Amino acid sequence: MPSPDTDQRLAQQQAIYGISLSERFGVIMAAYGLSQRSLARVLGLSAPMLSQLINAQRIKIGNPAVYERLVMLEERQDEEDLTRVLAEVEASEPVLTTHASRSRQPLHLAPESGALRDPDPVAPLVGLATGEQLRATAEAARIAGAAALADVLDRAATLRG
Repeated sequence: MPSPDTDQRLAQQQAIYGISLSERFGVIMAAYGLSQRSLARVLGLSAPMLSQLINAQRIKIGNPAVYERLVMLEERQDEEDLTRVLAEVEASEPVLTTHASRSRQPLHLAPESGALRDPDPVAPLVGLATGEQLRATAEAARIAGAAALADVLDRAATLRG
């Protein structure tokens, strides 16, 4: 049985990522047939660090490039040639910056079409507030004329329940 500290760290992971990193990494390892060591190599982090994240000894993925590679694997897990996907993700060098002139998040390829698309803005919102709070914020955004923001908040509220 997990300790109260572990339970708290798992709850923090769920608040940040929507689900625990153990679940998230588990889905990827199953989809691609990877061991923890192999997944760590593809993501670009050490096997002990991956283990600490899986066991909630660490709460967050500290390197944004590692997180970006995880998202790439998640988005591409339904592609036919998973060996090629793994090689491409491992070789990728996500472009990440905090420079003030950058106004958008990195674009991703939509697996079904290969077309560029914006990353889904809903997932990070799900753990930030209750469904009721998200709906109330969506209504405030709608009143302020921010219909697109209201739609995103409504989708997050629906996922949150």
